[in-house]
Amino acid sequence: MALYFLKGLAIGLIIAMPFGPVGLLCLQRAITMGLRVGLLSGLGAGLADTFYGAVAAFGLTYISDFLTTHHILLQSVGGFFLALMGVRLYLTKKAPKQLELSHSHFAGAFASIFFLTLTNPMTFVAFLAIFAGFGLGQAEARMHHAVSVVVGVFFGAMVWWVAIALGGKLLRFRLLNQLPKIRKGSGVIIILFGLWAVLDAVFRFPSILP
Repeated sequence: MALYFLKGLAIGLIIAMPFGPVGLLCLQRAITMGLRVGLLSGLGAGLADTFYGAVAAFGLTYISDFLTTHHILLQSVGGFFLALMGVRLYLTKKAPKQLELSHSHFAGAFASIFFLTLTNPMTFVAFLAIFAGFGLGQAEARMHHAVSVVVGVFFGAMVWWVAIALGGKLLRFRLLNQLPKIRKGSGVIIILFGLWAVLDAVFRFPSILP
């Protein structure tokens, strides 16, 4: 079982490490809103990655079929949601140090990143490819092996997201006077990521029509 856990740990790191809009959001939140918000954002991403890892590890075909069939819609929704988050981030006027963080901020930090990661069907595709490379996710796999892999995926992903949040905390003190610029710059980049995802889905939509 330890070997399967270590394989899952490696897979979780491989999936989480590419630095895209989710990584940028987690880093930006840790810098501008503090370590706890950054960690909760990372937890949302880690749990979404773990969900897709479980689908691949347990061979849940009814979920994978849904993801395959509706990947264009999911990408469009995720891209639109990402663009809205970027706009909101760019238009925020109150300085982060003036924000009074409440339970709703913490819950929103977790839920928004969890939803954003979950609406990226390419994460599931990446899991299938990496699982195949590791010789995992086969129909004859034993239950306890699959569980070990999924637990490993979670811890592997969280190693990366904790590192991102801690890095953001360290940068916060060095960039304290630059926080408004960081917030606006991050907002612009995230808007561009979101628009790209929506446009990519729109242009690929005709290719799936009969």
